[in-house]
Amino acid sequence: MKLEKNVLLAPYTTIRIGGTARFMCFPSDFAELSKAIRWAKEEGLPVFLLGRGANTIFGDYYGLVINTSRLNGMKIFHAGEKVLLEAQCGVRLSQVVKLALELNLEGIYKLAGFPATVGGAVAMNAGAFGTEISHYLKSLLVMDWEGNVEKISAEDVKFDYRSSPFPDMGIVLMAELELKRAELDVRHEQNLIKERRRRTQPINMPTSGSTFKNPPGQYAGKLLEMVGMKGYRVGDVAFSHLHANFLVNLGDGRYEDALKILLEAKRRVYEEFGIYLEEEVKVVESCSTHGGQV
Repeated sequence: MKLEKNVLLAPYTTIRIGGTARFMCFPSDFAELSKAIRWAKEEGLPVFLLGRGANTIFGDYYGLVINTSRLNGMKIFHAGEKVLLEAQCGVRLSQVVKLALELNLEGIYKLAGFPATVGGAVAMNAGAFGTEISHYLKSLLVMDWEGNVEKISAEDVKFDYRSSPFPDMGIVLMAELELKRAELDVRHEQNLIKERRRRTQPINMPTSGSTFKNPPGQYAGKLLEMVGMKGYRVGDVAFSHLHANFLVNLGDGRYEDALKILLEAKRRVYEEFGIYLEEEVKVVESCSTHGGQV
């Protein structure tokens, strides 16, 4: 398997910010993925699993970035009013949403617009408009960090708000989703969601998506707006004028500026409300033992 060296990371993230990865590879099957992980372990290198780079801000990464974009197989099984979908980790979530619209399947269409892969969506338990991807999971094929592969029931995995045991528990290789046919017209509902996103989110700018998780009973965007962070700028990194919880790259955004603006936002909210904001975006540095999957 070919290893690419000194790879610029910005083009592989949705916010277009990033330093350099010492190594990057593009496995085309699970055997190559396992081989890459074993190699990194032998070399003492950290590993980061990268899908589409949503919710990710990179600095320089002194390790191996494994790009899962070629692990993109998908199978569909029809079972009466249900549809079972097996999707490898590198399948784009938009492909799943497109299928849901074509077959008029309920629920998961609400995740339209997420620039994530299936693996990354599972790892962060992606959600919006009252639904989460974990609601539709039946089973997962997981590889632990020793290279062992196991199929596990989704019921045995503890999912929380925007979090899961992955990647610490292992790498999501494949997800089996169980989707039901809807009674309502999901295309109409999805169009309403798309229009709401268009009005309230910077969908036409390089962005990492939601920056902070909503604290219990609060909205991070509202708190940030109340402390003057809406439109606040450090260099070419800013919080959007449309939504205070969306970080955007205005042109030449740098990792260092992203760190500064994140710290300033957390400081202001804590000093004003006594609330500590927790990042939803992943700030990726080389010091971590295991990487993420986004």
